[in-house]
Amino acid sequence: MKSLMDCTSLRSEEAAVQWALRAEDAMDADEVAEMEAWLSADAQHRKAFDAALAADRLLKQFGDEDELLAMRRSALKARRERRPLPAAFAAGLVAATLLLGGVGGWWASGRGEDFARVFGGAQTTTARYVTIPGERATVSLADGSVMTLNTDSVVETTFDRRGRTAKLVQGQALFSVAHDPSRPFEVLAEGRRVTAVGTVFDVLSLPGELRVAMLDGVVRVSTDSSTPVQTLSAGEVLTAAQGGPMTVRKADTKRLAAWRDGVVFFEETPLREAVAEMNRYTRRRIVIADPRAERLRVSGAFRTSEADLFADSMAAVFGLSLRQSADGRAVLSTQRP
Repeated sequence: MKSLMDCTSLRSEEAAVQWALRAEDAMDADEVAEMEAWLSADAQHRKAFDAALAADRLLKQFGDEDELLAMRRSALKARRERRPLPAAFAAGLVAATLLLGGVGGWWASGRGEDFARVFGGAQTTTARYVTIPGERATVSLADGSVMTLNTDSVVETTFDRRGRTAKLVQGQALFSVAHDPSRPFEVLAEGRRVTAVGTVFDVLSLPGELRVAMLDGVVRVSTDSSTPVQTLSAGEVLTAAQGGPMTVRKADTKRLAAWRDGVVFFEETPLREAVAEMNRYTRRRIVIADPRAERLRVSGAFRTSEADLFADSMAAVFGLSLRQSADGRAVLSTQRP
């Protein structure tokens, strides 16, 4: 099979930049396998990859200069078309990667307080990962696991010799857990603990609500109280409200994880819930002006990057009024102006 990305002739930092940019988009199974093989080939590869991801986010969020933004747009276009990266952008990102790697631990992923930092040495490693609305990020963790963050999400990780913990502070993340029976991988979210050894699962944390979707393997979900432990297998979804019981059902879990490809699916979903989901991916919020419109049912597949088109479609399908408020929000209503 022809290599998807020829990194053999590149320095670690340059190859890491190529993979970091590629990882921002959804990758197919062959690409993920090739990336993992490259990461596993040398410990320096993984270190350079993590630094490159951080440098990319740093340039995206602090690079307000027109020239830098233009270089990034050109680089992303080249990546999609499988052309070599523009030299100026690649050099800048490699330089930022080297800088971040050299200081050993400052990973910028937001403005001001939004950052990731690695503390300590071999005993304990902690980090913080942040995505902004509309952004997705794939990160190779210190233990070899791979974590993909959805829009507007925050995850804090702590790894040591006894265990691996990821706290989903907000948002959504998919975890592909490296097998290590001696150190269970635990995700903490909404007062629950999701424990895995080697598996793939998706966790969504909303205010007062938790959803765990199993794609592969088995996990255990528990609380700190006397509530019985719930075991989930592939194709099962657990939901729980804060302080409420945990319920499990069968579902198309691959559809629930389709956000990795920039797609969300709705099936007879109340419009208020569909709007809430789409609003997670955009800064231009959609609001529903009256209860009648909230109760309408939505089915279909929608691009997470096209919230405006979603609002237009809802107006057209249901005969709703769509207007823009003074603060820029898209307002849906059954009341015609």
